[in-house]
Amino acid sequence: MSCVTRGRCDGDAQRQRRPGARDRVTAGGPQGRLSELIQLYLLRCDVEGKSQATIRAYRETLERFARIARKEGFPEEIEEIAAEHLYIYLGRYTGHSLEIRHRDFREVRCFFNWLIHAGYVSESPFRALKNVRLPRRIVRPFSAEGVGTLIEACDKSRPVGVRDRAILMTLLDTGVRCSELVHLDLADLDLAACRLRVLHGKGNKQRVVPFASRCGEALVDYLAVREREAGPLFVAALGNGRLRPGVRLEPNGLKQLLRRLGRATRMPKGHAHRFRHTFATWAIEADARELDVQYLLGHSSPDMVRRYAASYNCEQAARRHVSFSPGNALFVRP
Repeated sequence: MSCVTRGRCDGDAQRQRRPGARDRVTAGGPQGRLSELIQLYLLRCDVEGKSQATIRAYRETLERFARIARKEGFPEEIEEIAAEHLYIYLGRYTGHSLEIRHRDFREVRCFFNWLIHAGYVSESPFRALKNVRLPRRIVRPFSAEGVGTLIEACDKSRPVGVRDRAILMTLLDTGVRCSELVHLDLADLDLAACRLRVLHGKGNKQRVVPFASRCGEALVDYLAVREREAGPLFVAALGNGRLRPGVRLEPNGLKQLLRRLGRATRMPKGHAHRFRHTFATWAIEADARELDVQYLLGHSSPDMVRRYAASYNCEQAARRHVSFSPGNALFVRP
């Protein structure tokens, strides 16, 4: 059996912690064992107010790490897990997308950083590892013609079509995330002030976002067929096109709605985030302040807004290229 699968060799088994590391919890508490410490970490996330979606994602990643650790014979004592064990763990992801590998690396590393802070380990085995680099992909915003085609494809003669039109207008005019839109309640809508209160933003941050008159008109039309006074703002629909009063539209239902409209208009990439990207790009094109776009989108830093700006600058450069194209200039006759 190799040194990796046995854990530390005998000479390293008794290595000392750096001064200041806390003694392991006794009296029935975690003794530095991986599975128990994962549960304690998830409890800490809950106590600190992280969203249930975030905690579920952490749980899936860390429980997958624990399963691989058991299968590969990693040391059960957390202090004995070293960089070579992490290489084995990360090697199990080589067939996955870069996004999945990057996310799982980051989430397990955060767990080990907490272990240092809590005193269960003296240093993180991640200190010598580098995460994979994610490619900077350019997401093209909708053209005005393209998004107009999607909106016009909503059948206003049916309640579900009226709802779909209101959803598309809200996504386009506010830039809210898919998860934020489906969690909106009727009480979050202020038609008089043309405002939406987003209570379930990323990281549980709350904000108020405005919408303009055309979006307001679509929402008024939708409320006329929605039937109930309270509950979720956007409700689910039946197969016959009727709405289901009081039953919240789920994220998967929103994705199906967008796929259906995309097929009908031959625009397969009409996902919810593209509406958000379009909102940001059009705002930047209209000379909106970076700080305003950051607030309206619910970002904690301007970094993401700058990525949208880079995408916009790329599009602008492509449009201007025809005016200075060296290839065209080569064949210009005097």
